Amino acid sequence: MAKQINVVAAVVIDGAKLLAGRREGGHLGEGFWELPGGKLKPGEDPRQALMRELKEELGTASYIGERVLPTVVHTYDWGEVHMQVFYAGLKGNALTAVAHDAFRWGTPQELADLNWLGAAKPVIAKLQGVDLTKVVFPAAGTVYTHTVQYYETDRMGITHHSNYVRWMEEARTHFLAAIGWDYAKIEAAGIISPVVSVNCRYKRSTTFSDQVVITTKIAALDRVRLTLSYRMECHDQLVCEGTSEHCFTNQDGKLLRLNRDLPDFYQVLQEASQVK
Repeated sequence: MAKQINVVAAVVIDGAKLLAGRREGGHLGEGFWELPGGKLKPGEDPRQALMRELKEELGTASYIGERVLPTVVHTYDWGEVHMQVFYAGLKGNALTAVAHDAFRWGTPQELADLNWLGAAKPVIAKLQGVDLTKVVFPAAGTVYTHTVQYYETDRMGITHHSNYVRWMEEARTHFLAAIGWDYAKIEAAGIISPVVSVNCRYKRSTTFSDQVVITTKIAALDRVRLTLSYRMECHDQLVCEGTSEHCFTNQDGKLLRLNRDLPDFYQVLQEASQVK
């Protein structure tokens, strides 16, 4: 049985073009063209892993978008590669070659005849019918991935329903940190954020090792309450939708008005609420 190798890869786009890299000598797949990326560690968020790999491989920071297609499985002589592919953009213009001896930008049609590694071929085929100029990247912090753990499942192998509420909290923590107001900063300011209500609507089950992609958005915001919405997907299928409602108090339990008592925080939330 071939060894399973889990990797992440990026369709790095700039307008209508994407980036291809040719593997340099001394590396597996030398001389073939590939999509930038690298190995995925057990339990690691694939988007975070991809940002790390792109930084190491291309020498610049990146932002990660939606999944391009379901996980690609391809068997090489050295193992069975399971590749998750996402759209990505680069924050810098200069590329640093670490594992490649050449880079090339081009449309999917212009790059179709390159000598691609096997795992990349279905991706390039998929992109032939995609208008890359219309790819939209989600706002920072709105997408969080949770890998279902064994202890989160029941005797039937199904994720227990209570875990989805915990995942909402994980996604909320990720979202607040991304907009510059993580819980450490909130609590340092003497702010407490009680949960007023939580709602979940379950659509499909998940099981051990599934990767649940959670998209977090501001559903409602007024002077005293913040409502967040959560959309959870696995294998591109909706598994759960939820909301959580929060108010804000000082350490004595006095209700705070965001616009009056926390104007900086309120402004950031207002800006984030306008992102579609």
